[in-house]
Amino acid sequence: MISLNPILLLLISVFLFIFFLFKFVTAYGDFTLMSKKQPKREEIEDKVVWITGASRGIGEILAKQLASLGAKLIISARNEDDLIRVRTQLKGKHAPDGVKVLPLDLSSGEDSLRQAVEKAESFFSGFWC
Repeated sequence: MISLNPILLLLISVFLFIFFLFKFVTAYGDFTLMSKKQPKREEIEDKVVWITGASRGIGEILAKQLASLGAKLIISARNEDDLIRVRTQLKGKHAPDGVKVLPLDLSSGEDSLRQAVEKAESFFSGFWC
């Protein structure tokens, strides 16, 4: 029977663990937003962007970033008061006046989501391709 050195076995195990962890973390990953370069204004300006969860956290930060680049925004979350607060803080070509607030609970069911999509489509002409 072949006996492996315990240290060698440990090193192989650690290597395999790191390898498979890396594969798991990067599987189907789109790292576009994680890149260090800032998106160009001409890539974002006048594009319609619908952000869910925009009342706090990453959604709020994303709304501020995209508004500053001139995007036309629809911001959604469950709490309308928080959305209005976020809208007043936005600065940009279409903000805060051109930012549309659409209260939405994503867990509220298919009919509610369908109505929200119809309302979002009505906000900007040529919204859908």
